[in-house]
Order: sequence, then structure tokens, then C-alpha cells
Amino acid sequence: MTEHHDHLNPTVTSAAPHPVRFSIHAAIWFAGVILPVIAMAVLLVGTHLAGTGLSDTLAVHLFLIASVPLANALMMIALKSGQAALSWPLALLHGFATGISAFFTVLFLPLTPDGLATIIFFGIGLLMLAPLLSLVASVAARRLLGRRVLAGGGAPLRSAWPGALVALAIVGTMELPSAITRIGVRMAADESHATRANGLRLLRYLGNEKIMLALCYGEGNVPLDVTSLVLMKRVSTEAEDARVVYYRLTGTPFSAVPVSANEKAASWRSYDRDAGKAQVGARVPGLRLASSRIDGTLDARAALGYLEWTMVIRNDSREAEEARARITVPAGAVVARVTLWDESGEHNTVPAGGIEAREARHKVNSSERAPVLVSTAGKDHIMLQLRSVPAKGELTVRIAMSAPLMLDEPGLGYLQLPSFSERNVEIAPALRHAVSVESASALRGAPGMREQAGAHLPFAVRGDIAEPLPGIGAAIIGAVRAPADTQAWSHDPTTPGGVIVQTISRQSTRIPRRVALVIDGSVALAAQREQLARAATSFPGNVELGVIVAGDEAPQVFLHDPSDTLASVRRLQDIAYEGGHDNSAALLAAWEWAAAASDGAVVWIHGPQPAMPGTADALLQHYRQHPDRVRMIGLEAIAGTNVLWEKMDGVAALSRVPRTGSLHDDLVRLLGGWKPAARQVVAERRRGTGPQPAQEKTSLGLTRLWAGERAALLRANSTRTPQDEEQLRRLEQLLKEGALDGFK
Repeated sequence: MTEHHDHLNPTVTSAAPHPVRFSIHAAIWFAGVILPVIAMAVLLVGTHLAGTGLSDTLAVHLFLIASVPLANALMMIALKSGQAALSWPLALLHGFATGISAFFTVLFLPLTPDGLATIIFFGIGLLMLAPLLSLVASVAARRLLGRRVLAGGGAPLRSAWPGALVALAIVGTMELPSAITRIGVRMAADESHATRANGLRLLRYLGNEKIMLALCYGEGNVPLDVTSLVLMKRVSTEAEDARVVYYRLTGTPFSAVPVSANEKAASWRSYDRDAGKAQVGARVPGLRLASSRIDGTLDARAALGYLEWTMVIRNDSREAEEARARITVPAGAVVARVTLWDESGEHNTVPAGGIEAREARHKVNSSERAPVLVSTAGKDHIMLQLRSVPAKGELTVRIAMSAPLMLDEPGLGYLQLPSFSERNVEIAPALRHAVSVESASALRGAPGMREQAGAHLPFAVRGDIAEPLPGIGAAIIGAVRAPADTQAWSHDPTTPGGVIVQTISRQSTRIPRRVALVIDGSVALAAQREQLARAATSFPGNVELGVIVAGDEAPQVFLHDPSDTLASVRRLQDIAYEGGHDNSAALLAAWEWAAAASDGAVVWIHGPQPAMPGTADALLQHYRQHPDRVRMIGLEAIAGTNVLWEKMDGVAALSRVPRTGSLHDDLVRLLGGWKPAARQVVAERRRGTGPQPAQEKTSLGLTRLWAGERAALLRANSTRTPQDEEQLRRLEQLLKEGALDGFK
């Protein structure tokens, strides 16, 4: 008989799990549920008190953070109920929450020492430690539930990695663009060339252009995200640095980027940090050009024009805003008067000095600033500042100017209309400038303009023209004239019986012996590559011509060989246009190369230059010490802000090529004027005495042009004598008196 013993075949039973102590249970609830909820509440209250509002990015972060107390609470409920398994949704949610806690723990690590130090004294340190404590609570809750399930004979808990990886992918997608962009901008603004290059490389491949553009408006204009909130002091960026980096990276000034329709009402665009400063700066939402008209008269016989540009600036925002614009005026033009009409009446002013006048204005209390300021901004450029365009209101401003006609041939004169080169006001695509110009002789209008009979003079051209596109010059009006009309005069108000006499003649062109062609290597000129290359076939063979590209590399001179023009064509085609470059070093090298000849010239083909030039002072020193050795001629391929051109304001050797056609045509026309035996039409103005023929009398605009030319020459002379200073004072007084007397 077989004897059975119960102890040989016992019934297998599971040991009862140990109950979780109350203290541990309470600690997990506090650290994993209550503390994250408090941190969310504090963040919401803080954004409300700061008046920044809840951005979309921050709202998503709050949603992600909310998963932490929710997942931990559900985990603790499962632990209390003795749940024998962990459902797939709860496992995924808890893994997701663990990943969120881990991310913010790493993010807040720099603040952890501060949190430990302040927890004793203020208790606020708990909020800094909230991510770390919630992570510990999440891990502890999972371990406790895992032990209970295993003790109950269940399968191991589902892995937390899928949920954690999803969480890290989401927060990484949200946070990394901001962090990388901020760090990249800081690197690209560093003084070290290697660090700058690495920063630009990082931004080029991983940076976010929208965030970069927002940084150009200031740190406070970037939509708030948690990385910015925690690491603000470590990766903060000055708006000026961001603007320079944005140009170096994109080749486009940040202010040239239009404000899209969905951003016009954005709060981070509303603050105009450039108000009252020396630069035009960013576009201001709500400011727009409501209407524009240009009226004028041409005296073809005297090769003289007078224009009045009247603009209405509208402000659709709820706050008064400052309107600013940099304007390109006709070559050789002298602004006679600027008139502003506002609710307090009419205000008249005349152009002040350049950037110094604007900086001095910024130091004056805003309420004490003149309502309108006009200052020079480089050769043939002025800057207009309207202190306060009223909220939901508008201002009217009129700029009056006298300008000489361009004379490529004795029988035809041209006048190019003024245009914006930079502005902080919007111009609707449908807006048109109404133009009406009259003359005693036949006129030729630009495309889109009609030739009609004038209201006061026999001939007129009228039409509505669009704002010029980048790379295209403003509209041109031609005036037919008799080649035999070579003399004109006007009164000189400063001298009893005095006159200013103008003589037009054909003269031999001053042909330089050595010409340095400096080409801006910025991406803005990439579209002009083929036009520049084709122009190489027309380079004159009678001058020594070298090509210098302004780029990242040290400037080098490529000598043009007239017997092998294809080599020059290939050189121009191979230029690697990218980013934005400071051209001052290339211009300095060009000056030194051209100055080696007895008569040199620098032709600068460029786009915008918004960054402060690095070697402009050395270039200016050359021109002050040797003012007649090298001429510099600017050819603006793409219109825009140009700090370098403005810094050289007052240099007599500077001139500008008016953009009358394509870049190829304008460059060929310039260089073609230096071929052997070339002649040019020249208008010379001088003081005269005695009676003059009545039929040759013209407007006082001629006197104003003479006074402007003389004053510019005296200002350019750094070694002025007391007699020169007195003469300059009289000329400036003449310009002011003439402006208020209504020179025409």
C-alpha cells in the first residue's frame, strides 16, 4: 500500500504582498501629483501677471506637464486597488509622463542647486525641484506596482520605453529648434572667426529662420518656451547681434522681410524698439503708406528739375508710432524743404546732418523731439523720421527737391524719380504713386505714363506707377532739349546783383588708369550672375581692370585680360554667392590696389549692407588723406539699408550710378564711358556778375544746386580754414533761407 503524505505534495500559494507604508504612499502622491499641479498653477499665474498671455508653445507644454500628475495618480490608484496587471494605455501614458519628467529634470539641472538652497528658507525651491521629484515619484510608483504584480503571479509590467521615446520626440521637436537657434546665433556673433563660422554652419543646417527673425526684434518678442524660460541667461541674444547674424546667414536685412498677414496683430511685433534711433529698423505693424503722389516741373533748357513728393502715412494700430524711411533721391539732388501737416498745424524743416543728427535726437526726451526730422544718409540718400503718427490716424508729409537732369547726350535730359530704399511702413501691392510732371519742352514718360498737355506748361506726363521692385531703378522721365542751349543763370540772394551761371559743354572724359571692380559676394546678387558675366565682354581694354569679390576669403585681385575676356566671364560666373558679407575689407583692398596708379577708381556693385562695417574707418582715413587719388562709384544692384555708404557720407570722391536699366546695361554704360577718346556732357556752375540774357534765366533751384555742391566740397575737406568755415556757414544759411522761401 502506498502511503500518501500531504507534505510531499503541498498546494502552491503566493505570498501576500507587503502593504505600502503610508509615508511612502503620501510622498509619491505629493511629489508625483500635487507638486506638478502646483507648478502648473504657478506658471499660469506668472504668465497672467506678466501680461504675456499663454502662447501656443507654452499651452502645449502645460498639456504635456499635465500628463505627469495624471499618470502618477492613475498608477497610485492601480497600486491601491491591488491591480494584477497594467493595461497597455496606462503603461504607455506612464512611460510618456516619465519621459516628460526626465526631460524637464535635465532641463532644470542648472537650477537644482538653487532649488536645494532656497527650499530651506523659502519653500519656493520645491518648484525648481518639481521635475526631479516627480521623476523619482514616477519611478517609485512603477517599481511598487511591478513588485505587487510579480508577487501576485502576474507578468512583468509593459516596458516604459515606447511612451518615454514618444515624449522625448515631442518635446525635442518643440524645444530643440529654439535652443539650437539661440546657441547658433550666439556662436555666430562671437568675436572668434572660427566660432562665427561654426555658428553660421549650425544655423544653416539646423537653425529655425522664424525664431531667428523673432530674435531680431528682441528676446521678449520670441514666443515663450520652457527652454527659453529656464536658460534665458545662458543663451540670451541681443537684437543687434541677431540682426547681423540674420544678414550674414540669409543675405537679407531682417527689416526687408514683410510682416505676413497672420503676424500683423501679433503682440510680439507691437513694440517698436527702433523708435527715435539712427536706423530705419523693423517694419511696424499698422503703419502703411495710404497714398503717394509726385508733382514737378522740368526746365530742359537749364537741365534742371523740381519735384514735390507728397505722402500720407496711415497708422491703423491703437498706439502712436514713429514712421521712418530711407529715400533715394535723384543723383545730385538737393532737398529744399520738408513740410509736415498734423493736428497741430504745419511744420517746415530742412535736412540736418547725417547719423549724428539722428543720434542727438534720440538723446532728447521723446515729447521734446521735433515732429519731423530729415537727415542725410549717404550720397543721394536722405532719411525721414515722423515722430508720431497718431493712433487710428494719419500724417501728410511733402518733400521738395531740386535736381539736375542727367545728360548722356546734349539733346536729351533724364530725371529719375525718388524712391524708397528702406522703410518701416508697409506698401500694399495695389498702391500706386500718382505722377504728374510738366515742362515747356516735350517729355518722354516711363512705361505706364501718358504724354499729355500740361495745365500750366505746354507738355506733361502723367500716370500711376508701382513701387520699384528690388534690383530695378525708379521710373525715369526724359525731356527733349536743344543742344544749343548751353547757358542758364539764376539770382544769388547773398550778393547784390550776383548770379549763379551754368554752362553745359562736352568735355573729354577723365579716364582712370586703374579700375577695381568690387562685387558683393552676398546671395542677394546671385540672380545677377549672368548679367555681370556678360558685362565682362564689354570691359574697356585701355584701362587696367581688376575684379575683387567681397566674401569670406581674404580679398584677392583677379586681373582682367582684354585678350582673353572669356577668363573674366568664367571668373564672374564662378562666384559663390552665399549669405551676407561686409564689403569694407574688399573696398579697402580695392582702394589700395587702385591707388598704386596715378588715377584710380573703384566701382562697387553691391546689395544691402546692414551690418556695421569692420574696416570702414581705415577706408575713410585713406579718403581724408588722399581725397583725389581714387574715385569710388557705387552701383546698387539691390536697394536696401547701407551702413557703409552712410558712414562715408561727405566723401567728395563718392558718386552713384543711377539705375536706369538692367544691371548689365548700367555697368556697360559706366565702363563704356572710359573708352579711348570718350567725351561726356558736363554742367558747370559758378558765381558770376553783371547782367545776363533774360531768355536764359531759370529758377532759384540752380542757385540751390550750386550752394549744395559747394557746401559738400567744404564739408569733405577735413583741413578747413577759418575762411572755409565762414563760407560753409553762409552756404548752409543760404540753403535754409532758400528752403523756407520756396526755391523752385
